[in-house]
Amino acid sequence: MTEQEYAEVLVEFIGNEFLQGEQRAELDQDSPLMESGTLDSLRVALLLSYIRDELHLYVSPAKIDAHHFKDIRTVAGMLHELSVEAQLEEKSA
Repeated sequence: MTEQEYAEVLVEFIGNEFLQGEQRAELDQDSPLMESGTLDSLRVALLLSYIRDELHLYVSPAKIDAHHFKDIRTVAGMLHELSVEAQLEEKSA
């Protein structure tokens, strides 16, 4: 998946699972997630489960911080980077 595709999937998931009404309509790739309260520790755990189960990517504990979950664009960039790393590992194995 491209970084943009990850971002689109994340907007849909976060909007549907964590937001309602006007908040959902206003969510975009640059919406602050931690600062706005959209993500808290429980929701980060749910998001990580979604990423693992549906996107088949593992986010290491070292990357679970406010910097990497600042907004959807940042999360999508991290996921794209992880997917590229995983593809390189598969090719070298």
